[in-house]
Amino acid sequence: MINHGEYFQVCEHPNGEIMGYVMGKAEGENEYWHGHVTAVTVAPTYRRLHLAARMMHALEEISEL
Repeated sequence: MINHGEYFQVCEHPNGEIMGYVMGKAEGENEYWHGHVTAVTVAPTYRRLHLAARMMHALEEISEL
């Protein structure tokens, strides 16, 4: 994560509680480059709010850079 910290996204409630996170990494180089999702987790209280989809979208946006 030190090399690709942007591939770790956390969704935090205004009260400071962690709602979920997504963790990924970039592998390969040039035309062999691809992204890998290591984990997507949403706390039970916050499921069915589309948080996982939003965090995955954020990870996709970062991967496009």
